[in-house]
Amino acid sequence: MHECPLYSDPELYDSLFPDARDSASVQDESRRERVLASERFYLEEAGKSGGRVLEMACGSGRLTIPIAQSGIEIIGADLSTSMLDTARAKADRAGVDIQFFEADMRSFDLPGKFAAALIPGNSLLHLFTLEDLMQCFRSVRRHLAPKGRLIFDISKWDLAMLERDPGERYHVLTVKDITIEETATYDAVAQIRHIVWYLSKPGAADFRVIDYTLRVIFPQELLLLLDTAGFRVDDRYGEFTREAFTSSSPRQVCICSVSAP
Repeated sequence: MHECPLYSDPELYDSLFPDARDSASVQDESRRERVLASERFYLEEAGKSGGRVLEMACGSGRLTIPIAQSGIEIIGADLSTSMLDTARAKADRAGVDIQFFEADMRSFDLPGKFAAALIPGNSLLHLFTLEDLMQCFRSVRRHLAPKGRLIFDISKWDLAMLERDPGERYHVLTVKDITIEETATYDAVAQIRHIVWYLSKPGAADFRVIDYTLRVIFPQELLLLLDTAGFRVDDRYGEFTREAFTSSSPRQVCICSVSAP
């Protein structure tokens, strides 16, 4: 598994995807509300866990740090050493003691059991094959306590987006003075979306181009994968605000428990 180019520059990443405290920099209101709602959701679910929490693909600590500040014991794990270094520095500045581990979410061995495992923000979509996804789910299940829960969110892809003209740029978001546009192609056989982001700011058009790839996981496919890996979906929402999951929902926000043997 290779590090996604999106995560090679933690400072830029934190500018594009700020935490709740800096959410005012996000110009699009719906995205800004999602930043706030996602932190509230994961804080609430971590608080319900009643024990140690694991965050896989924790990045630079956008959620890990506020969860630790709420008094919950949490461990963060990520594949990117640069993101982990940034997370450690941010945790030190915030005055919270968090253990961070370098780990591949497909196969990892961390100390102890966890009451909850979080995999936020489309992180699962960096696993491109069914085997990668199954390895991840099984590794998580192995680390959960008997009543432990798996909590994650991924995009629910709109077919109209998958069918977009690959030669046309589409606006993604604007944060501070940075605007992102994207082009994308979709491999319907592999269920892989190849994306190119073009970052621009005043006086510097396309100052950064980021080429990356995401997996597309369809709703019924997700249920089958989780069931095969030994999980039961207790709740699936269409947004972090816990609204019902429907065909028009933008996300799959899932709370799962370990199935009985």
